[in-house]
Amino acid sequence: MSRKIYIILLALVLALGMTGQAAAGMEGMKHEGHEMMMHHVHIMMNHGLSMVTEGSNMAMLAQMEMTPSLDPMTLKHGRSMIADGKAVIQRSLSGPEMMGMHEAGTTPETDPQMKYTHDLGEAMFKVVDILEKMSMEGMTSPDMMAMHHMHILLNHALDMYLEGSNMVMLGQMGMSGSVDDFSIEHGKMMMKNARALYTEVMEGKEMMKMHKGGMAPEKDPHMMETHKLAESILKVMDLLDKMPAMK
Repeated sequence: MSRKIYIILLALVLALGMTGQAAAGMEGMKHEGHEMMMHHVHIMMNHGLSMVTEGSNMAMLAQMEMTPSLDPMTLKHGRSMIADGKAVIQRSLSGPEMMGMHEAGTTPETDPQMKYTHDLGEAMFKVVDILEKMSMEGMTSPDMMAMHHMHILLNHALDMYLEGSNMVMLGQMGMSGSVDDFSIEHGKMMMKNARALYTEVMEGKEMMKMHKGGMAPEKDPHMMETHKLAESILKVMDLLDKMPAMK
């Protein structure tokens, strides 16, 4: 074999090898791109629900009627945040990006991660629905003031959980070396502390005292509302614990 022919054959082999590596790399990027997009969708959904919980807390704060000059602005801003947060969740689940993935064949029926995303969205909308309809009557009475403080604490626990989940997902994206490990660790710590706060609110001495005093869920509609909110929040927390990790 002449030197010239050898060089040509070697160039062809190298070119074919590089083409194969490029194709494999593109396939890997495609898979990674899908997972990255899904995590961004989840982060936006978490952010939307966090806006709703913060808006709900602002609305409840206004209904306590402690600062008459500021209460109308606080209530208006809170309701606006609830509406905007709900819109973010809706946009994440039914916007052009999601529709594009569905049209490309990634649907809840064909992809477990997509099914998870829509299950999470459904659970989030349940929380939103309850907070939108939260009873605001008689907030200045001692019992109702206590109830709203519990609602605010439950919302805060969920907000911590959502933020912690976002920190975990950010770390899983693998963009910042050792900082990613810290992000994941901190996110998991936030989620653990948030669940502890949730448990303290729902099972602590103050709740038990109210139950024994006649404000049990089966006797008091406001307490029933509180427990329904807590159940819907717990559903979201449990789903966030099952968030598919990026491979």
